[in-house]
Amino acid sequence: MKKVLFFVAGIALMGLFSACNQQPKEQEETTEAMNTDFLTLAAERFSVRHFSDKPVEQEKLDKILEAGKLAPTAVNSQPQKIYVIQSPEVLEKVNKLSPCIYGAPQVFLFCYDDNNVCPRGENDNYGDIDVTIVLTHMMLEAWNLGIGTCPVGYFDQKELAKSLELPSNIHPVLLMPFGYAADDAAPSEKHSTFRPMEEMVEYI
Repeated sequence: MKKVLFFVAGIALMGLFSACNQQPKEQEETTEAMNTDFLTLAAERFSVRHFSDKPVEQEKLDKILEAGKLAPTAVNSQPQKIYVIQSPEVLEKVNKLSPCIYGAPQVFLFCYDDNNVCPRGENDNYGDIDVTIVLTHMMLEAWNLGIGTCPVGYFDQKELAKSLELPSNIHPVLLMPFGYAADDAAPSEKHSTFRPMEEMVEYI
């Protein structure tokens, strides 16, 4: 009887060891697939400069905003303040202040809040950097959901803050029109042109 029990226990342990040995390989394959998918997403995404008038569903908008919430910021200060511009009145104001809205039915305005931002030395802070990271997370999640975007820095930040009557502690950084791409939307001619990796990267 004891021999039978030892034999069964031995088989069970061999199965356990076999499963443990296979696990890293499975994880490695999953990680490789995730890496490939992300690079494909990053390569296929382009700045949309012609939008349809179809609004983005709230469910998708919530996921895009969640991606911004999860973005890393300096010491996790989370200084971002994001406005979802969609009313005709505010869209009209934004279109007057920037020629780069491209007919989008909705626009993100990315700002940082002085009350939450992490200082960077005596006279600077990480607000611009943090907000840009947040925008990038949202931009990629939007594309993942079939929503086009176009990051825009071409506007007068002070004029925008004044026009929208933003509180003095809120600082505009970037705009990002978003929505479904029009049928004729296409990447710019320079979209797939890259400097050689050896020019961009140096090991020291």
